[in-house]
Amino acid sequence: MPLINVEGLVLKTYDLGEKDRILVLLTKQHGKIRVVAKGARRPGGRFAALEPLVEVQAAIYTGKNLHTLNQAVLVTSHRQVREKLDLLAYGLFMAELLDLFTIDAEVQLANYQLLSQALYRLEQDDPVTLLAYFQTQLLLQMGLLPAWEACTCCQVSDKPLVTLNAAIGGLVCSACTQKVGGMPVERETVLLLQYYAQVGWEGYGQVEAYPYVRQLTKVLEQFIFYHLAARPRSYDFLSAMRR
Repeated sequence: MPLINVEGLVLKTYDLGEKDRILVLLTKQHGKIRVVAKGARRPGGRFAALEPLVEVQAAIYTGKNLHTLNQAVLVTSHRQVREKLDLLAYGLFMAELLDLFTIDAEVQLANYQLLSQALYRLEQDDPVTLLAYFQTQLLLQMGLLPAWEACTCCQVSDKPLVTLNAAIGGLVCSACTQKVGGMPVERETVLLLQYYAQVGWEGYGQVEAYPYVRQLTKVLEQFIFYHLAARPRSYDFLSAMRR
């Protein structure tokens, strides 16, 4: 089997037999791959530290569908995130979103960089604001960002847009909302969405986002869930930590 070297983020893990574990890695070089870490479930084993959200450099023997981990060096543990339940909830939710939106073996460097930067900043930035920015950038990269130039239903651009309708892909005016429905959204929330879509990491925290960032996060979550046709498993954990 060919040996490849990768740098990757552990999105999630699941058990294989009594001793082994399968890692779902988002890598820079080969996209999302699944790797068997033999002996990872044994306490003190050389792969025991490979938990979700850690970043590693790894040597991997490639297989047809499932690969085998040969060596791994921890690059970043994100210990501060993993040891605080509230931050862990945000980190796992973002990792699961990328897992669900990423096709196996398809290189998406922008997705890797988005999660890597988000986990780094989660150790120091406000998690609610960070998640709203992360969700905006993820939808932008996926080509799924809500349309806001005009009412997505009637296409008229000079009407106030008062709701977001995921099924038709964007913001809706009050008249069309009576026909198609939607989630209420404030004008300031729309402006915040537009700002997050245009600014980089260095600028996303430079505006006063509260209280509209909470509404933006909720609106984008429902938009994301619609496109996934499911609610991520980690969402319940995140919801519990928000209370």
